[in-house]
Amino acid sequence: MEDASIDEIYKIEKNNLLRYYERIQNQFKNLEPTQIIAKFLENQSIGSNYSDVYDTLLYFKNMIIEGKELLDLAFEWIRAQKIRLEYKKYLIRAQYTHNYLSLAVDDCIFQFFLEYDKYIRTILKKDIKEHNFSALYEIFFSPYESKNLNIKDILERHIENVPTHFDGMEKINTNIIILRSGLSNIIVKDYENVLFARREEKVKKEFKFKRKTTLDFEPESTFKGLLIERMIKTYCISKKEISEKEIENSVSQFLTSYFKFGTLYDFDGFKDLLVHNLSDDIYSGLTEKLKLTNTLDNIRYLVLNFITVFSKGIKARRLDGFAWKKDLTSLLKTFIIKFINNL
Repeated sequence: MEDASIDEIYKIEKNNLLRYYERIQNQFKNLEPTQIIAKFLENQSIGSNYSDVYDTLLYFKNMIIEGKELLDLAFEWIRAQKIRLEYKKYLIRAQYTHNYLSLAVDDCIFQFFLEYDKYIRTILKKDIKEHNFSALYEIFFSPYESKNLNIKDILERHIENVPTHFDGMEKINTNIIILRSGLSNIIVKDYENVLFARREEKVKKEFKFKRKTTLDFEPESTFKGLLIERMIKTYCISKKEISEKEIENSVSQFLTSYFKFGTLYDFDGFKDLLVHNLSDDIYSGLTEKLKLTNTLDNIRYLVLNFITVFSKGIKARRLDGFAWKKDLTSLLKTFIIKFINNL
């Protein structure tokens, strides 16, 4: 794989993203460029929160080579999440029989990240310290639901793990060490999740066998967000702060009411139903006064836009219900948090 092919293999819709960035730029003319890029990434559900994204951009701002811009690094952050989706699908199919965790790390680094390391280094200056790359990879490839991606905390860990090596005056290539430092924990956790899912599936199959029956799950006809409706109604009436865990549980219940483990679902087959049901449940939880400023049509428009951005980043449009639930939980959780914060 040549460096130039990275852009084709993990293609992002750069023109569409650029147009969206320009809309953000026009909307927030009072912000400085780094803040606008952070707002743009936050709206793409990239990073753990606005503050962490902004601090990361600010840290790497002066490390961009001449001829490139901070926005180019932002695009690579989006591309990194696309690579993450591909390598996770690879892990789902992988079978590591001996020292599986170390094999999973090295295999994924070789298959997905070694060439990307060369590619990303063409954007950043050559004289920056190696631990910066290690920290960048941890931030770039962390899952959507990561709670804290604070650049200062991450740098403190990596500055000790990956010192720059020299043989006399010549710098030694430590790229593999850098990739392992930045990605090992992420890859191990992802593969452990795969193993957990496999064990769950095995238990379910054994249970079916013992009962001597074949369960043929048919997709439900609707998503039922009873907890979402109740949670929003409680918030509107009491203004009591809602924890992220409570929001995550309500989203999980909403998705579980439709998706079944072991059944395949086509994204285009449930997209409209998801938008329709989620909007209805959110709207039902609002007080009559709030319904005047948050109409059902407006809520559907917001949900549709959010889901559309997500859909543009997925390649496998047909997945098991368990996989869809995992991918959509963090997405819908982020949407509901933003919606509630704007009430």
